[in-house]
Amino acid sequence: MSRARRVTRVCGACRRTLLSGYNPEPVCGACQRALFDQQHLADPDARDDMAAWVWDTGPMRDALARLDFPAVLVIYRSAAGMSRRELGERTGLSESVIWYWEAGKRQGIYDIRQLLQFTDSLRMPRPALLPVILGQPDALSGLLAGPADATLTACAGMAGHG
Repeated sequence: MSRARRVTRVCGACRRTLLSGYNPEPVCGACQRALFDQQHLADPDARDDMAAWVWDTGPMRDALARLDFPAVLVIYRSAAGMSRRELGERTGLSESVIWYWEAGKRQGIYDIRQLLQFTDSLRMPRPALLPVILGQPDALSGLLAGPADATLTACAGMAGHG
């Protein structure tokens, strides 16, 4: 007599919280609130498929500082409300590559040119890479003068330049 093995899922953002079988999302409730409490859409039913605001949220800065590429993907997909297939189409990668990265079965991007190409395809402002470079979640707000949100917004248009 064999028993079905129970699969335990862990939050893709914080990597600590066990997810309930009733939670279809890849992130826990606390991480979901941390993402959307900072900048919730004016119209909750509207789809913000670029989610440019997500780069300056606590969970994203923490994942970037930890160099946790799978968490970065899960957080971005959750914020943008897109599937792995849609993310793959946007970045020029296959759905299976996205799945392997999120599952930690494949290493992240370590070539700076590939990283910049990937982030540019998501319109990630380049200053948002400071936590990656410095390994500190608060690197962006600590190094740039003025509010980080204004700096990210101003730099969002420059993401493809440089």
